[in-house]
Amino acid sequence: MPAVGFTGEKLPIELTVESPLASRATLEILAEGRSLGQSPIELQPGANALQVTGSILTPGAISVTGVLRAGELGELRFEQALALRRPRALYLTQDPPGLDSHLMGVLRSAQYDVVSGADLRRVSFDDYQLVILDNYDQEALPEPAKAALERFVQRGGGILVIGGEHNIYVDKKGRPADPLERALPATVAPPRSPEGTAVILIVDKSSSMEGRKMELARLAAIGVVENLRPIDYVGILIFDNSHQWAVPLRRAEDKTMIKRLIAGITPDGGTQIAPALAESYRRMATATGAYKHIVLLTDGISEEGDSLSVAKDAAEKRVTISTVGLGQDVNRTYLEKVAAAAKGRSYFLTDPSGLEQILIKDVMEHTGSTTVEKTLTLKVTEKAELFRDLALEQAPQLKGYVRFDAKRDASTLLKVPGEANRDDPLLVRWQYGLGRAAVFTSDAKARWAESWIGWSGFDKFWANILRDLLPHAQSLEATLTHDPVSGSLVAEYRLAPHVAVPAELPTLYALGPGGFQRPVKVERAGAGYYRATIPIGTRQGLFRVRPLAESAAFPETGVYIPEMEMSHFGNNPQLLKQIAAFTGGLFNPNPRDVFSTGGRSVPSALNLWPGLLALALLLNLAEVAWRKLKRS
Repeated sequence: MPAVGFTGEKLPIELTVESPLASRATLEILAEGRSLGQSPIELQPGANALQVTGSILTPGAISVTGVLRAGELGELRFEQALALRRPRALYLTQDPPGLDSHLMGVLRSAQYDVVSGADLRRVSFDDYQLVILDNYDQEALPEPAKAALERFVQRGGGILVIGGEHNIYVDKKGRPADPLERALPATVAPPRSPEGTAVILIVDKSSSMEGRKMELARLAAIGVVENLRPIDYVGILIFDNSHQWAVPLRRAEDKTMIKRLIAGITPDGGTQIAPALAESYRRMATATGAYKHIVLLTDGISEEGDSLSVAKDAAEKRVTISTVGLGQDVNRTYLEKVAAAAKGRSYFLTDPSGLEQILIKDVMEHTGSTTVEKTLTLKVTEKAELFRDLALEQAPQLKGYVRFDAKRDASTLLKVPGEANRDDPLLVRWQYGLGRAAVFTSDAKARWAESWIGWSGFDKFWANILRDLLPHAQSLEATLTHDPVSGSLVAEYRLAPHVAVPAELPTLYALGPGGFQRPVKVERAGAGYYRATIPIGTRQGLFRVRPLAESAAFPETGVYIPEMEMSHFGNNPQLLKQIAAFTGGLFNPNPRDVFSTGGRSVPSALNLWPGLLALALLLNLAEVAWRKLKRS
């Protein structure tokens, strides 16, 4: 049995039992005297390797007892101390509040301490065992946070990425992968729609856009064109008091010419949005493509006109419209209403330097380049331990996913049917350094997984995935051992280099049976090594050493000291054979052979006179009695 573990985790308990004969037995596991369950066992003659699992929900140092009952063979017991702690998970999402209620319910039931919405500029990932990115735009993570996440996984932490519309493909143009991409077993795939998409950018070129705004608007439009494929369509409509096509809607094949036309846009005039919006929708309505998306970019205020009715008509024709407001002088309410009516998004930037990233992300999100929405039946491609007792063939269908590409060395456990008779990964995992990382390309909420959240296997599926990602290597080693020579307990703490040591060492207490309690003084014995000695004399039972306040560097640990006769077990077959041979006896005989003489005899003398004398007296008394009866 492991010496340390997490609450709620299925802990393996392995036994080797020698049996003289075949027998049926029952193995019961108890924690602090309370039964965790029983398992029937079929013992065979000789050594038997037994394995069961147990789950304990209480953190701290726990006494675990095993009892093997084998009828006429008797009863066998063992006892051990197990140090348990609750796993901590950092949960990050860009979904509105409440959409993650089903997944959060799984985390609570699985005994996780969950922290949501942490400030990534101040968070220490070493305080957690698991990080979950649920529908989270990885490009929005600060570069220092990405590097810290990679180190977190390399040192033994777990990371889970769950799909959603915020997982956007960004063409890195030959740049090396960032630290987080290196740690993940799969990355967002580039577009693969055979029909292509259509994008129209409506760019405000009024005089207020002169200078840096116009320059950044041109760069942002060029960035969007760079991320389109030759089969996609792109158009640039510019407006002031009137509107005109800088780039009429056309295929994005000759990107050099399109970028040259964009570079020639110069600011002038006033701001009239409604006519430009109507013109772009009129042209988009006749365009071809699997997805159609319009982006309106402005820094001014204009009359609304018929913009809302245009936006509603666009939504009905599956044309989405997003709006981007630059600076403070924009009609925020108007732009929000247009975007909401056309099922797009609205963005407001006081600093135009982030415009290119916003435009590229919005276009990728609304042109179907990363998401696939259709009814899907999963395929199990690799049988894994985490699927045990899960009837995945009976799992409901999913309604969508994000296209990811699995890396060559990763294990793709589940797939879904993709395009052109090619399957796409659904669940991918791998080992990275000492830790594990996994990507689930669909979601865990009532959008694509709407049928899953009512499935009986939903909780178990996610609980198994989360448990599989928990650390298999400890960031520190805390042990409590017994020194029988000195009658003392020895507490040792070995910390990994990245584990921060408190400025003041915490107050520790040793607790044991019979009300034993004693303060413990910890002393530094080397680099990252701390030690304490606690005299206990001849006491026996479960002992715990725990901090007065929770400490990541000095967690609770324990040891069980059994009675002396229980600490020595087993036999020495060679010695027993020698004794039997030396005395002329048998080793491990059958019961019938125990009383067999084997043809041997031993001379002996027996005194018969006491018996004969008693018989003579009895016969004499009998004769006297017979004569008296005869005379009468």
